Amino acid sequence: MDIWRLIERDHANINQLVREIPNALNGTGVIRSRERLLADLMDELRSHGIAIDASLLAPLRSHAEAKSLINELAGEHEQFTSQLDSLLKYQNKGSEGWLNTFEDVTYLVDQHLHRHRNELLPMARRLLSPQEVITAASTFIRAKSDVLRAGGRGRQASAGSSEFFLVAAVGLAAAGAALLAWRFGLLRGTQELGRQSRRDDGVNRGQPLADLAAASAPGNRTPGEDLNKRQDQLLDEAVEETFPASDPISPKRITK
Repeated sequence: MDIWRLIERDHANINQLVREIPNALNGTGVIRSRERLLADLMDELRSHGIAIDASLLAPLRSHAEAKSLINELAGEHEQFTSQLDSLLKYQNKGSEGWLNTFEDVTYLVDQHLHRHRNELLPMARRLLSPQEVITAASTFIRAKSDVLRAGGRGRQASAGSSEFFLVAAVGLAAAGAALLAWRFGLLRGTQELGRQSRRDDGVNRGQPLADLAAASAPGNRTPGEDLNKRQDQLLDEAVEETFPASDPISPKRITK
């Protein structure tokens, strides 16, 4: 999947959350509460911003004509992030004032994403080389993977831990791959692809391709191997083989 489709799916994910939040209930025991969905929206915007910066803005910074746009987009992102954070802290999320402010802030989000589609992406298509565009896709995925790792349980103890740690690392890699697929928004809009039962290579469409991921993962552990590096490699292989997949839950919150 190329960088343009990755970004498009992220935008769809963000827009879906923006539409859901005003109609969500709030209060103790509500799973898809307004507060939870707003926190999900902020997570999505944060991870999207980090991935965009790493994949597109970083190579574009070497082009003088891109600097002004990059600075403006950074300012916009900081502005609506600050306002969304204030909304999250607001006690009465069911008030008319909260909803009015939410509409104002999400208008800024919508304008920001509009500038991505109509200014940033056309500029990137024009200025970046074909190889840079290919690299941008893998960088985008890696950046979102890093956000998940940083926001999750963190790395396990030390490289000298037992064989049990390696088994746990493999399990986390497989689970993380499925969860990343949801966070990336690559699962939505795949129904049309799912209508075709099998691909040319004989693999069912929409499957997580776990067998392929296992086949391309590192082999048996060898003495002295860097287990942190091995864990990263396992997760990266699983991520690439998981898209698209069936709908797993959000990695941070149960929203369903």
